[in-house]
Amino acid sequence: MDYIIGITNARNNIKEIVDTISDKDETYIVTRDSVPEAVIISYKKYIENKKLLNQMSELIYEKSVKKSRLQFKEWLMQKGYDTDKLSEEEISDMIKNLQINNGI
Repeated sequence: MDYIIGITNARNNIKEIVDTISDKDETYIVTRDSVPEAVIISYKKYIENKKLLNQMSELIYEKSVKKSRLQFKEWLMQKGYDTDKLSEEEISDMIKNLQINNGI
């Protein structure tokens, strides 16, 4: 469950808040002038969220790499290359040469 608490109340009751978060895995949303400013969560939940964010970043990266490879293979086919006959090493060498020639 999420609790909403003002910053003054949070400051005055931090021990109880931390105890509740630790014991019951609750979440506190801290407000200042009725505007949400921060969230206090358990360390366990923080680590879980961090792992999820890392997994999402890896998936986004992998998807981007896959899309780039597909676009490069399409470009190679337009240039007359048979991509089925090219090894990964040959494709990597082509990319490196393109980067050097284009100052990347």
